[in-house]
Amino acid sequence: MLKLIMDDASISALVGEVGPLVSAITGWDLQLAGLRCRVLPKDHGYEEIVESKMLALGFPFSPGRDIVTRTVEYLVENNFQAAYEPLTNELMVVRENVDDSNLDGLKVVLGHELTHRGQHMAHPEIFEHINRILSEMITGLETGSADLKKLRGYFEEVQPHMTLIESHASYVQAILNQRYFPQAQIEHHSSLPALLFRVLGYGKVAQYTEGLPQVAAAMQQGNVDGLFRKYVSD
Repeated sequence: MLKLIMDDASISALVGEVGPLVSAITGWDLQLAGLRCRVLPKDHGYEEIVESKMLALGFPFSPGRDIVTRTVEYLVENNFQAAYEPLTNELMVVRENVDDSNLDGLKVVLGHELTHRGQHMAHPEIFEHINRILSEMITGLETGSADLKKLRGYFEEVQPHMTLIESHASYVQAILNQRYFPQAQIEHHSSLPALLFRVLGYGKVAQYTEGLPQVAAAMQQGNVDGLFRKYVSD
């Protein structure tokens, strides 16, 4: 089997193929001209996907690696195929985690991340809220001011917003799979906030797709923007 050519240009080409499909499903302009696509080697996945975000949120890393850090590093480098980062407008793909025999699967995963891109462009306040909570949580962990009750409070505040954006992206991903890429083998999907809370023991991945019926109803009524605005106003 020929090995896929996987570089920044090839990922940009796949985004150019899948992006219009996501736009047609969501009705959103993904503003792809402002999106940077990058392929990462596996051993840079943690630094590029996690550490860069944490640094941007104000968390200074020490040279050492505690057990939580090593766990997150392992999970990111072995599970993430792709990630969209709103802070830098980047879509990153971890090369070693792409199955060369499952190109359609990668397209569906890219569709999931491009849905997050559309969410970010249409409703940036959702992501600003999530980043604010993550920043407060990180500060609390760094200073030692975040006890278990406070950490639980951070999770409970961010969970509805995570449920919305992940349920919506999963719904769009399912449509892409059914309509355009029926041969795709769907890989396990992870998101950074969900992963962090799971490692810290404050959430299960399944909780972030519990909003699927609500999202499906809003999509069928053509009122997904109204659903997003409701979450912001709440």
